[in-house]
Amino acid sequence: MLDSGPLIVGIGGSTSSTSVTNLLLRACLDQAAALGARAMAFTGEDLVGLPIFDANGIDTTPAASPLVAAVRAADAVIIATPGYHGGMSGLVKNAIDHLELLRDDERPYLDGRAVGVIVAASGWQACGSTLVSVRSAIHALRGWPTPFGVTVNSAVQHPAADGSFDENITGALRILAGQLTDFAGWRAAARASGLSAI
Repeated sequence: MLDSGPLIVGIGGSTSSTSVTNLLLRACLDQAAALGARAMAFTGEDLVGLPIFDANGIDTTPAASPLVAAVRAADAVIIATPGYHGGMSGLVKNAIDHLELLRDDERPYLDGRAVGVIVAASGWQACGSTLVSVRSAIHALRGWPTPFGVTVNSAVQHPAADGSFDENITGALRILAGQLTDFAGWRAAARASGLSAI
């Protein structure tokens, strides 16, 4: 991992390390790293250890500390989720709910961060509805959803045996990674110039 460059934190996936969502998240982070970003992933295997979010006990959730610290330091975020019954998975939503721990920060929640969305679902309808629901959550957390979102219909679009994707999907992930790194760079330049309002 590089010691400089924007930090992009990926959150999501499912409990299977070989799930399409996990593979997409890691592939997008690889694309971001190729563009000079530092990349960090919290996949389903990490998120399954989080307790169910409790609004009455949010200051006593040590299991969430690594995730919260990473997002606090992040210049951009990727949220990758399977589409389950028209929305994001409970695993991913629970992780997002734990970002309530950022509420009192100077940059609360996802404020000032570009957030990219990746959805894998068994059907285009679930892809579309899940993309919209995740973007709504990002807006609620004051994040900036990227113009481009990646949706993959896992019923007809499959990774290769080595976990790689075809050029159509790889190209889409490259666009998303580019928008995230560009936005993070613009924000850094604005802050350096004293234009912190953008």
